[in-house]
Amino acid sequence: MRKQLLASLMCINQDCKGNSFSLMEDESNSVEIVNGTLKCNKCGVSYKIENGIVNFLCDMNKAISREREAMDADDYIKDKGGNKYKINAESIRKFSDVFFALPEGDGSYFFKRGGSFQTIAEASDRFYSTLDQLRLTGREKILEIGASFSYASFKFAQKGCSVVATDISNYLKVSGLFVGKAYYDRMFSDMHNIPFIDNTFDMVFAAAVLHHSKNLKKVFSEIYRVLKPGGRLVLINETSRGVLERIHPVYKEMEEKGYGDTAYTLIEWSKAARGGGFKNARVEFLSLAADYVTRRRNRGAKVDFKLRLAYFLKKHQKLERFLLWFTILPRMLTRPKSWRLICYKDAED
Repeated sequence: MRKQLLASLMCINQDCKGNSFSLMEDESNSVEIVNGTLKCNKCGVSYKIENGIVNFLCDMNKAISREREAMDADDYIKDKGGNKYKINAESIRKFSDVFFALPEGDGSYFFKRGGSFQTIAEASDRFYSTLDQLRLTGREKILEIGASFSYASFKFAQKGCSVVATDISNYLKVSGLFVGKAYYDRMFSDMHNIPFIDNTFDMVFAAAVLHHSKNLKKVFSEIYRVLKPGGRLVLINETSRGVLERIHPVYKEMEEKGYGDTAYTLIEWSKAARGGGFKNARVEFLSLAADYVTRRRNRGAKVDFKLRLAYFLKKHQKLERFLLWFTILPRMLTRPKSWRLICYKDAED
């Protein structure tokens, strides 16, 4: 972390919430404080800094602890030979080129069908179309929640933005590969208890993260609190289900493993956002054609009528946007698929 971050930090001790810290540096380099300790001057609680990452998970609840343990135990990476690897310092070094290729991939096995990063690669068009729509100037202060491997934070930092990437998992340690090229702060923290003072960020971004919460309203409330007046929240790649759709058994299986994945309807998403304080919250249905093209291309599919049609619609966006109107109700009732949620904090708040 860098010292500039201190001015906006907040102690997560529920009985404290102080925002004055003493910093004890054990090791620093030309980029950041590598190892050290932050101590709250109000309540005395300490937060460790290790490998540049501040740890605000010193008092994890049972749900977070279980999910973190499940992620640490997961053999996330599988190579072409069938060998499996956990996300740790050794595998981060071994597969550094793979991480640098996120999200779209480099054409290697890892991003193809059955590969460890297939899902990320096949959702990459959503990320890049969202990045284009954001029209970042480089002056924004951005918080990414559930950053995981933190490729999004890296992309934001490359545009000159001041960025903080947060996650509960050790996947965040992959960020050590990126910060030498485009710096951003990193911390382990819970999205239900964000360690920043009110009105800190211009934008909060999350990809496939908030559905891990069993209390969406609380998360939206925390995000609303740390956003500046006029700031925005952008969510992509969140799982959801249609109003008439049954909850898939995979969610029960994930819960038994320790994960907190939950399938909310779009109505529940919107209701939680408004319950958290966002009066202006809208769901945007994204291009099905772009999703289809990315998915089929990534799987090496032959060009057929469906793929040609998808390419045509992707090229003629006005026509696709018109046709998408007729899919809104069926998607809400059965399966929403590709969508994005954008919420704005009122400028007068």
